[in-house]
Amino acid sequence: MANLIPGVGAGSLLHSELMAEDRSIRIGAIYRIDYGEAIVLTHDRWKAEAGGIPQYSFLLATAQDINAPDGDDDEVLLLRVEGTAPLSMESDLHAVREESLRAALSNNQSPSPSVVLDIDMDPVTKNRISFTGLRCRILGTFYEDVDNGKKVLEFGADVDNFYATSSYRVLKPLGEGLSTIASYLKPTDRPVDRVRIGVVRYSATRRRAKMSKQAASAVEVNIRDFIGNKTALLGMTRMGKSNTAKMIIARTFAISERQRAKGGHPVGQLIFDPQGEYANPNTQDGTEIAAIGEKHVRIFKFGADGSQTHVKPLSINFFSENQIDAVQGLISDQLSTDDVGYVKDFAGTSYADVPNDPSTTTHAQRARLVLYAALMRAGFDVPSGFRARVNIKSDFQRKIAAELGRNPFIRAGNTANIVAVAANDVEDVVQKIVDLREARDVDAVDFTKNVRWTSVEPIFTTKSQKRSVRGWKNLNPLRPFHSPLTKNDPAIEIYEELVQGRIVIVDLHVGASAITKALSESITARLLERQTTVFTSGQEPPAIQVMLEEAHNLFSSDRYKNERDVWVKLAKEASKLNLGMTYATQEVSGVAHQVKANTANWVVAHLNNTKEVRELAQFYDFGSFSDAIIASEDRGYVRLKTLSSPYIVPVQIDRYDLDLVNEARAAAGDPPLIPSSQGTLI
Repeated sequence: MANLIPGVGAGSLLHSELMAEDRSIRIGAIYRIDYGEAIVLTHDRWKAEAGGIPQYSFLLATAQDINAPDGDDDEVLLLRVEGTAPLSMESDLHAVREESLRAALSNNQSPSPSVVLDIDMDPVTKNRISFTGLRCRILGTFYEDVDNGKKVLEFGADVDNFYATSSYRVLKPLGEGLSTIASYLKPTDRPVDRVRIGVVRYSATRRRAKMSKQAASAVEVNIRDFIGNKTALLGMTRMGKSNTAKMIIARTFAISERQRAKGGHPVGQLIFDPQGEYANPNTQDGTEIAAIGEKHVRIFKFGADGSQTHVKPLSINFFSENQIDAVQGLISDQLSTDDVGYVKDFAGTSYADVPNDPSTTTHAQRARLVLYAALMRAGFDVPSGFRARVNIKSDFQRKIAAELGRNPFIRAGNTANIVAVAANDVEDVVQKIVDLREARDVDAVDFTKNVRWTSVEPIFTTKSQKRSVRGWKNLNPLRPFHSPLTKNDPAIEIYEELVQGRIVIVDLHVGASAITKALSESITARLLERQTTVFTSGQEPPAIQVMLEEAHNLFSSDRYKNERDVWVKLAKEASKLNLGMTYATQEVSGVAHQVKANTANWVVAHLNNTKEVRELAQFYDFGSFSDAIIASEDRGYVRLKTLSSPYIVPVQIDRYDLDLVNEARAAAGDPPLIPSSQGTLI
């Protein structure tokens, strides 16, 4: 092959990496060229010898010696086949072929293919008819450069010069040469960790590629492109989006563990799992993310009973003081159906104790007292031995006790004002306070005047400014969220697990959609709050990745206008808060343009309509692949563009399997899993 590329010696990096005999094969020459497009002249025989030239094939074009011994062929153009192109004499050759076919079909009642192709056609004419033109987009130029004294392969996404078309020969890369092109990464100051993600796949039909042993050219990516950046997984259901996500998750975990071993900070990963496919084995993959290991994976789900140490309850305890922020968030969302003033006040007020602020803490305790009473009216299970702490003046305590005919207060602090109210007395105490206030009792008026109390009381009484409201009746759908056994807010526990570099799967496949939606938003809000606190303190927030399904429901254009929406805040603030985000959807048009415009990595599988493909065509040159994206329904067959890759690569994504699980486990220093005779893993 070296004689086809004058001036390029055996020591050339371009030759050794791209054009050596085992890395490429000649398929023709450039017939016409400009700065953006090249027409390649090829022949049927060359196509056959090259194992075919599918649409979207990468090709290489190299210049001959230009009237000088050392030549100007130290650049190689990278082409991509877009379609066919007419040749100048093609119409005349078509006329000859048409006449030959007419004669063959007229003179034979049942002609064989060879008769139709060969009759009355001399060898010269047959050879001339075998030439065709390929319309190719010029993706850019490979060339050699020196970096720190080392020769490196560089790529520029344009053409800085071109010569007469007879000066170029065109090669089809294969094997390691094709892998070099498909896995090429732009130079960067960022860390680079190459991992395999699949193999080059030009077309749905792969017979010739497999026969010619050209179906195994590996595609590698820099897994760090996905850490801290937005990644879009686009395609119809069951087209391999989740499989790709699992690969990214497992590879990211391996990098995280290697960082940890070197004394660096690990990367936490938060997966919202609406179908349970990340937490549980499935027939598609045969294994799950959780197989990476109980030490490294935490699963939060409804119904967890504590029998498995790595499976945590997703419910919260509505009667727990340290979970009041999560309780407030869920109730605020649920109360939003009541268009009255107290709802806004409830959502905008804190009910948590404030250290070193006795006044605020006192009013927060009083508001929690009436909230607990409302929860009891709504039928929430009360934790065993529950008591509500509250600050009530001694004189007011005696008035309430007199009205009730018993003393419901238990000394709980250093002063007589700090008391506790047992569960079976909470509703009665709150009701007597409201009654006394309505009777204009001075102590009751003073006790209930703070906005914290006034924003909660309508939930208990179902009255707001003399209007009837649903109040506690709105809380009924929240009962599945509640567990009297939960000791900590799962959102806080989830964040702590993420900071330690664990994979946290929030299993949402059990539970009403309204409940799982609200809980997901509560967890995300807490994540943003904690990361923002670290960021504003002048420190670098821990690296955390977030995986989201059904992104069109989270990042719609209308929703994106609401800056208070938790998902909008995540999309807008993720980068500065060191949060990476992988979002999956089958509705490209359903995701706000601003989110897509800030997406670094694109994995595009089959889409089934032109509207979505037209939307996709606005980004990079995905428009060139429009027809194939609609036509090809093969699972895992994607068009891939990463932050470090300068062009789109058609890829068959590898399957997430036990080997990848064991690779992740090895990075953490754990032994491999082995399938048992029953098909389970041990």
